[in-house]
Amino acid sequence: MLVVGAIGLGTTNFIVHATSSTQFCFSCHSHEVNIRAEYEESSHFNNPSGMRVACSDCHLPKDNWFELMATKIIVSADIVPELMGKVDTPEKWEAHRAEMAEKVWAEYRANDSRYCRTCHQVEAMEGQSAIAVKLHQSLGENGKTCIDCHKGMAHALPRSP
Repeated sequence: MLVVGAIGLGTTNFIVHATSSTQFCFSCHSHEVNIRAEYEESSHFNNPSGMRVACSDCHLPKDNWFELMATKIIVSADIVPELMGKVDTPEKWEAHRAEMAEKVWAEYRANDSRYCRTCHQVEAMEGQSAIAVKLHQSLGENGKTCIDCHKGMAHALPRSP
């Protein structure tokens, strides 16, 4: 029984790891067509430090396995619009971009931009303008978090109607 459990856990971890790669994310038609180019033009892909941020870095928890599993189950529902053709063309994607963005922004506000803070620590930021330093030091005041100022870092912003 222990061997079966170990095999099951190992298989689950393998699948979770494989389905958390950027390559896997781009295997969906809508992501390849609608997201890849804007991501590859972003500072999260191209930057002077040579660091590349994966989709999972911004969209999956890293510090709690159970929360990761729950999140993977929840986001697996994202395949439904893909299969139903809701976002299979650039026009359809743009028509739904605002609602998809608002959903992610709300998540970031609720978790205090937790995924941003995995890589970015305010106390380690150097060489910023005086205004940027002041704004970053005031994070948390009035409920502000990273996403309130840094929307559109890896994905294009929704167009105004």
